Amino acid sequence: MIALDELVVAIGRGQAVQEGTVVITFDDGYLDNLTVAAPILHRYQMPATLFLPSSYIDRGETQWVDQAYTAFQRRSERWLRWETGVEARWDLGDPEQRRAAYWCVCRYLLQAGAERRRMLLNLLYERLQPTAKPPRLTLTWDEVRRLLSDYPRFSLGGHTTEHLDLTAVPGGEAKKELTQCAQRIKEETGVQPRHFSFCYGRTSEPLRCLLVEAGVEAAFGACGHEPVVNAASDPLNLPRVEAPAAMDHFALATSIANRGLWRRLGR
Repeated sequence: MIALDELVVAIGRGQAVQEGTVVITFDDGYLDNLTVAAPILHRYQMPATLFLPSSYIDRGETQWVDQAYTAFQRRSERWLRWETGVEARWDLGDPEQRRAAYWCVCRYLLQAGAERRRMLLNLLYERLQPTAKPPRLTLTWDEVRRLLSDYPRFSLGGHTTEHLDLTAVPGGEAKKELTQCAQRIKEETGVQPRHFSFCYGRTSEPLRCLLVEAGVEAAFGACGHEPVVNAASDPLNLPRVEAPAAMDHFALATSIANRGLWRRLGR
């Protein structure tokens, strides 16, 4: 187990990464990084990097996907109308229709820019009339500072300001998402983030060029690629794998002896 900084240095020097080496990262700035993950990692002296969507931290706002989930789970309306090119209408009392409606709404929210996403969430809550708001699941800046103070093995990286798919926004907006995120992290913590995680693993060559201009040294984006990193890996397009519930599956995913096999078996 090594810190992300150590991995980046090894790649930069063209050094081989020892088989079985693991780097731990977390996205999205969830509160349980402080309350659950950090104490466990501290106990075993394991480093980790947390990638923050700065505007969500500014607001202490629960991620949009959790807001959508709460709207569906605590709804007081049975029917949902949603414009999908042509208007769709789902009976949410039917489990299959409810599942289809949820994923359709989430697809629209994922693809939307910040202002449109907020408008769509407001529309969803207006139409479903949930009986409760989602709990706060996101860190505040005070809690981020506490994380760094109490658990110094944690480091910070950027994850845009509004958790956007940067491949779906104009270049100027993408650059703003990158630079403002880094600026807010430095303003609030004194830490200049040198690492970045692309939201939803979506990246491109022009976006990686923007990272270079911003002084970013490493970025994660190749979620669908082979998760094994070596000296030839592109530090601005590093792969990673979501840790599955079954640890034997995780061992298979990260083993250099099983290149590509984990994907064919299903994640």
